[in-house]
Amino acid sequence: MGLTIHYHFDAGSRPLTEIRHLIEELHSTAADLPFEFLDKEIVELVGEECHLTGSGEDKWSLLKIRAMKFDISNLEREEYPVHIIGFTSLPRRGAEELDIFLCRYKDSNDWVAHANCKTQYAQLPEHGGTPNFILAHTMIVALLDKAQSLGILEEVVDETDYWENRNPRALAKEGEDWNSITREIGEILKGLPKQFLSGFN
Repeated sequence: MGLTIHYHFDAGSRPLTEIRHLIEELHSTAADLPFEFLDKEIVELVGEECHLTGSGEDKWSLLKIRAMKFDISNLEREEYPVHIIGFTSLPRRGAEELDIFLCRYKDSNDWVAHANCKTQYAQLPEHGGTPNFILAHTMIVALLDKAQSLGILEEVVDETDYWENRNPRALAKEGEDWNSITREIGEILKGLPKQFLSGFN
């Protein structure tokens, strides 16, 4: 639950040197924006390195999960990519990790990525409120604009509609409306019997 922006990259079967260059261009764009955190280096994972290790010390675990392919009809059937090139970042406090990458799977020469980033909780007062939320969301859109200019952006689904309308006032209102709903749900849950809530632990 929460306002999220989803994105799909498709770079086709371009050569590896070009794929590296595309990610470098996106990393350079991110470095010019006031991200809370940005990987200093681009990571390149090959073969078994693309698999989850099961270790809590795997700093690329979320990137690897987002790069995995899942079979909707059988969620236990998953496919790891054979090659990942990308970087991780935190747009602003309260937002989710933003993973920008391209990956390739065993039976394909195409470099693709499907990922998302929830920005709604960047609007919580403890994280900086509405200005922080707007900055988080618009920085992601700026990176997606760069991906579009590079010719690899296939699709964006923005639950705030900012991608389509580019209206900061509407973006702020959307975030405030969602946070109001979240607070109301929290108040309702506080009033429920403890034995009911125990089922959510």
